[in-house]
Amino acid sequence: MDSLEQKAIDYSLGILPKEDSKLFEALLEKDEDALRALKNAREDLSLVGLSSKSSRLSEDMRSRILDLSKSEQTVVSEPDEKTLQAIRKSIEQPSQRYNGGGGSVDLSDISESRFQDTIKFLYEKMLLLSPLIAGDSEAAEGDLRTLTSTSAKLSKELSEKIDFQSIGYENLPNDMPSHSVRRSIITSFPSLSFFIERVSAGQGGVGDVRRLFYLCRDQMKIMRASFGDLDSPRLAEDEELRLHGGDLLRSKWWGAQHAYLSDARKVKCGHFYEGPITERCVEFAEYDSNLYCLANLLASGTADGEFTIDLSKDFVPGCTLATACANTSDEAHEKIAKLFHVDAAANGTPDSYLTQLVKTSLQRAYNLQSNDLEGRSLMGCSRRERKTWIWFVWPSIPNQQLAEDSENTNSETDFLN
Repeated sequence: MDSLEQKAIDYSLGILPKEDSKLFEALLEKDEDALRALKNAREDLSLVGLSSKSSRLSEDMRSRILDLSKSEQTVVSEPDEKTLQAIRKSIEQPSQRYNGGGGSVDLSDISESRFQDTIKFLYEKMLLLSPLIAGDSEAAEGDLRTLTSTSAKLSKELSEKIDFQSIGYENLPNDMPSHSVRRSIITSFPSLSFFIERVSAGQGGVGDVRRLFYLCRDQMKIMRASFGDLDSPRLAEDEELRLHGGDLLRSKWWGAQHAYLSDARKVKCGHFYEGPITERCVEFAEYDSNLYCLANLLASGTADGEFTIDLSKDFVPGCTLATACANTSDEAHEKIAKLFHVDAAANGTPDSYLTQLVKTSLQRAYNLQSNDLEGRSLMGCSRRERKTWIWFVWPSIPNQQLAEDSENTNSETDFLN
């Protein structure tokens, strides 16, 4: 479908992202083709109710609507005040805001060639999967036959090539290329693999296709942000300045299921800050991978099969605060809490590398050395009311006017010097 026609449909349905909607509205004022596309979209949509057969809502759609209608969805959940004070004291804003890309290496930097092959193999498989789960695919329309047969073969190939449980024990040095390998294997990919396997077994539905779409898209972005020479043309697009807001994260996580080396767990969204969070796709990919790390840690430890994600800009000045919490047993909490210790990565388990990935990301974001991160609360774990809380903070995007004033001031200072 023509991209202009698709934008007109999405705009009419109210699902076009806010920034894209503004651009489309500006286009309507001067482009007759855009006006014609909008008119046709509205006419076509007005006939849907007359031409389509009545159908029950899928269980996935029904549960999402019910979840959204619950009043507690708007309740902001956050760590206790003592923890928030510790976070505030830990913040020292860098002189220049980090906008991603600092964790990228080349495939040739990986010490062992077999891991180079694994990364190439995985990305190629994601490229093949992507069109089968896109919004205009047969699977998105409810026909999962092609996707099911393809997933059966894909699931077998992935399980033979990648072993999540052994990735932490592999003979990889503690360096940037190894972090890029692990970021590509243990952040979004475990959940993606789970849903591929579910669909391959004939147990998938349209809701699983939607989840696969987000996971596959994130997986490829994370891999491109990790390896600069993996897909250079697409990476060039990812490196362009483009604001990404909290609404993109909320639409992806709201009512979703998430799996990490276990059965799928239910995700609940609390407060989600709707303003801009990152400035480029490569930064958003890194932020995504950090959020997947939190989700993975709680998915395997939740006591009731669900956990909550919140995103706020209000509690810590100059930062966005991402938190995840779940009801946990004392034993599960203790296991998770230990992973946030400085030497946690020494035990070489996949879980320990999840916290290490967030730590190295925060070092880049705040321009810190490894030792400088010790004693700070830029990420952490706490317990309250039988719940485990884990979090990380990220430099927020300054108010545009303040940023312009600062830029003008810096320019004047440079000129005077």
